[in-house]
Amino acid sequence: MKALEITPIEGKTLRVIMVEKEYSEPFWIAEPTNNHTPKNILSSRFKPSVAFCNFFEKLIDEVRPDFITEELGNRSPREFNETNILAQISEKAKIPFFAVDVDENARSYVATLIEEKRQLRDKILKALEELPENSAEKEYLIAYGQCLQQEIEELEREAKFSVRESWIAMGILEKARTMEKTDITCLHISSPEHVSGIKKLLESVDVDVETIQPTKKLIFTKEKAPMAEIEDLLKSVQIQVKPVIRTSSEEAPYILFFLDTDKRASPFDICMAYDAGFSVVVPYENVTTEEAKKIVQDAIFSRDPKGIKRTCFFIGGKDVEKAEEVLKVVRETMFPPFQANTIIDPAGAYTTAAAMVAKVEDAIAKAKLGNLKNKKVAVFGTGAVGRVAAILLAKLGCAVKIVSPNPDRKDGNEYISKLSALLRERYGVDVEGVFAPTPEKKVEVLNDADVILCASVAGVRIITKDILNSVKFVKIIADVNAVPPLGVEGMKLDDDMREFTSGIFGIGPLTIGRLKYKLEREILREARRNGKGTVYNYNYAMELARKILRGELQAAKLAVTVSYPPKERK
Repeated sequence: MKALEITPIEGKTLRVIMVEKEYSEPFWIAEPTNNHTPKNILSSRFKPSVAFCNFFEKLIDEVRPDFITEELGNRSPREFNETNILAQISEKAKIPFFAVDVDENARSYVATLIEEKRQLRDKILKALEELPENSAEKEYLIAYGQCLQQEIEELEREAKFSVRESWIAMGILEKARTMEKTDITCLHISSPEHVSGIKKLLESVDVDVETIQPTKKLIFTKEKAPMAEIEDLLKSVQIQVKPVIRTSSEEAPYILFFLDTDKRASPFDICMAYDAGFSVVVPYENVTTEEAKKIVQDAIFSRDPKGIKRTCFFIGGKDVEKAEEVLKVVRETMFPPFQANTIIDPAGAYTTAAAMVAKVEDAIAKAKLGNLKNKKVAVFGTGAVGRVAAILLAKLGCAVKIVSPNPDRKDGNEYISKLSALLRERYGVDVEGVFAPTPEKKVEVLNDADVILCASVAGVRIITKDILNSVKFVKIIADVNAVPPLGVEGMKLDDDMREFTSGIFGIGPLTIGRLKYKLEREILREARRNGKGTVYNYNYAMELARKILRGELQAAKLAVTVSYPPKERK
């Protein structure tokens, strides 16, 4: 069932003041078969109280709307106009009063659909009474009946809310279009359950909406009389209706400030953030530590502690050192209770490295090849992904070598030595640096490693078939380069522990990439939800990647298709 399309009013400005009724106007598409209406007269008589009517009169005098609307509900047009006290008050004030609700033809059409499903459901219920317990027919009929009941309830719910609210909003807009004025004010009397839905629909077409929720209060002019003296009690009590401007039920928006140290903010991360549910993503480019401090201060001081829980900072950029410096400033700028969640994932390196290491760890365990922490691992590539992968592996307890395979690097040995010292001093990990620009040096590294991670420059082949043919023992090789030519010759994009050459099992870039995508998405979702001032770095990413691999359940895998078993031939 599709809701109506709501279109804006051209050339006119419409203001709608929505007044919440004391009750929800009775409405159903098809009349219920069982009467569940309460017998208590105070809850069964759906009509405005005297206090509400007095408030309504004063509101009309104050606002002087151009027209007034109210839901028709289950009332006939005659009942709506002749026995409706609000219509009489509007007529007395000489304000046009209109009923807005689902068109009768649309209502009949939906009622027919529901009634057809109800009849089929009732046939199934009758058939169930005649079937023996624990029979296959009964099990399948029960499942079918449950599906039908769910469809009936969904149809009724959609008709009552999304479809009905669209008709009501359209009715208000259509009445406004008939007005000769350009600045129009409508007073709409709404059931409490429809205030939010109609408000959203009207605001979506640039209507200015204000909602008022009258609250009732008993005021005794003298000491309460005994309950037996009901007449005295009534004389001593007054009912006060006080209008309360109703604030939106929506919470503050989820805002992510994207601080990128590069020239251009990454569209990949921005799209991921929106897909993870952030309402607004604000990118900043060429961010320095000084600028980061100002941005954070302006952001956190503009929101109260509740709003801070819906504020997040994402630090990106290809330069890991710069990103870490920005992270340090961001965290130092915050203080309780103004502490927002912060994600650091420079150029996706942290989530990619975590996904790579976690996938290799999981593959080794599933292949019953021992534990990753007992392995010798060589990481080819000294960029952000390679460095973080080396750090994570070293923290796991692996014997790690980080390898620079760049043949154009003139100071290769000095460069790799300094990098090894940097990792030890800054991150507290012992990683051996190796310069291997030639095939011979690469073979030497591979033969001294159990696991090889290839995280070098995209589109550059690091390990050839000739090199692999010189490898002596069983190896696992993982590659993150998805740009042809791949980093490892013979490996396929979606390899997942495929033996692509004798004794060597590969984990391809798409296999790692799928986990990296899920990992970043889950980090963004978690950062949006928890509001605890957490830092999401490569350590957090590693733990989350492990959880995803251990407990991943895709909806498609949970789908079950069954067929009705044929009867056995006698």
